[in-house]
Amino acid sequence: MEFSKQLSRSEAKYKYIGLPKKIREEFPEKDQIFKLKFKNKTYDMKVNNKNCIMLTQLYDIYEFQENDPITIIIKNDIFEMKVNSS
Repeated sequence: MEFSKQLSRSEAKYKYIGLPKKIREEFPEKDQIFKLKFKNKTYDMKVNNKNCIMLTQLYDIYEFQENDPITIIIKNDIFEMKVNSS
């Protein structure tokens, strides 16, 4: 499964990515930790009660900006996120 979106101004400013309802069910339950691979590193992430993934810890290696195209690929319970920079 693959999910793509562009970060909104609010998402970039407050360091989160909001999950639409149809995609939310592909992720673990609220507050359950899952592994997310990003730029060859693996992070412990979770979905909060507002169906958002907080990106704060990823800002150490990448500073997200408004309109960044984000893709999350889910394959065999492995989550990988990419930023499709131009």
